[in-house]
Amino acid sequence: MTGSDIILGLLMEKSRTGYEINEIFETIFSHFYKGSYGMIYPTLNKLKKQGLVEKKVVVQDGKPNKNVFTITDKGKMQFYEYLSTDISLESRESEFLVRMYLGEYVEKRILLSWIKDEVQKKKDLIAQLKRDFKNWESNMTFSQKLSYEIGIKQYQVEVDLLNDKIVELKQIIDNS
Repeated sequence: MTGSDIILGLLMEKSRTGYEINEIFETIFSHFYKGSYGMIYPTLNKLKKQGLVEKKVVVQDGKPNKNVFTITDKGKMQFYEYLSTDISLESRESEFLVRMYLGEYVEKRILLSWIKDEVQKKKDLIAQLKRDFKNWESNMTFSQKLSYEIGIKQYQVEVDLLNDKIVELKQIIDNS
């Protein structure tokens, strides 16, 4: 999976601006893919040079012109080729998990603080995902709903486990 694959997929739904694509990365995709303007625009330009997307400049009164990108037939073929490949193993980066692994080098109270902070961050993410899901659910496909439900469940499982570990760590601190 590359940024190109994802952008082509988003353009399969409808024509979009780079800004609209970034909005999807920041909201709908926030729990499973990190994209940014720094990736989006170079990727769109590359896709345009390859003939996979076309760009239309829309003139706006009192605002800067906007570039709207549309997938071409060649781009659709490329996207369907991507969908026919095997799904690769997920990769994950987590500073929190690295800190937990290296947690033996800090005081238990600091470790406890990190875990509590992570629980709150995860709860905030769950709440945001649930709000977004409620707003978008009626327009989502079965597979889009599935991706959201998995994200919510994964975060909830992490919160539950971390809450159990908070209790366990508090007992360790109290007994030392």
